Amino acid sequence: MLSNDSLNEMMRSDIANLEDKRKILQQIVEITKAIEGMQESLNAVMVLGVPSKEMPEKALQLYSALSDSLRNLPVKQVKLYYDNLESVIKKTLDKILAFSDKDFSGDDGIEFVTLSSTTHDESPMDLLDEFKRTAQTAVSLRVLLRKRGVQTPGATIPLSREVIRQKINDLDRQEQAQRGKAEGKIREMQADVEQMLNNPNYPDAMKEILKGVVNNLERDKKLLRAGVPLHKLSFAMEHHEISGVEEMSVEEEIEITGLPEDDRDMSFSDAASRWLNSPWEVSWKEISTQKK
Repeated sequence: MLSNDSLNEMMRSDIANLEDKRKILQQIVEITKAIEGMQESLNAVMVLGVPSKEMPEKALQLYSALSDSLRNLPVKQVKLYYDNLESVIKKTLDKILAFSDKDFSGDDGIEFVTLSSTTHDESPMDLLDEFKRTAQTAVSLRVLLRKRGVQTPGATIPLSREVIRQKINDLDRQEQAQRGKAEGKIREMQADVEQMLNNPNYPDAMKEILKGVVNNLERDKKLLRAGVPLHKLSFAMEHHEISGVEEMSVEEEIEITGLPEDDRDMSFSDAASRWLNSPWEVSWKEISTQKK
């Protein structure tokens, strides 16, 4: 039987190894979110480039998502809003196209995530998110105008539909590559946690937590293969959000419950249990320095 000090040192080493993999997995998620955002943005740009009478059925379905207040605006006001958004899109499109040309499998992806996570004057992820919202809103306004009987011409886009479609296809290949990386890292983490579970020195309470981790990771692998966006997987979400994802047709995840709280300092085992229950951006250091 190991002494408490030896057990804690062994657990500390195991958790440090797990945290390293978790950080890599989180980075893969952020890169993939950027790729997904670019695909959605360029798809919206393609829709904006065609006359409203040729808009695809999927775009027309956006009408049901419009608020009553927006639907009831005068046509003149809707057209003004749309013209303003189209102007913003044209000014920003070059930057989004430059993002789409990056190779996210290497340094470009890491740089994109790093710049987005620091206090940068122009965060690439923030810029991308804003462009996506703007482009999708512009599409919604064109749908609204069409429903009101007002036809609008396609916006002038500096690239042909064929070129944009090729960029979307290239991004899709990059997304699939990132998904493969994510699944590989999940497999590594599963193996690590299984090894911890099979260690006779681990406390039973900790093993109950680890069983939940293994089941959630197995669930995430299934969702990855089903094409669910990576930001909806358990390792990228707040725990209470997981059960709300409607399109998931797999077993419900195992509930990982925390330990009762009081004002004492946490033992190493308590801290490790809490860390395993925390959102993925929370570091081990943050948890291990907290009170119980």
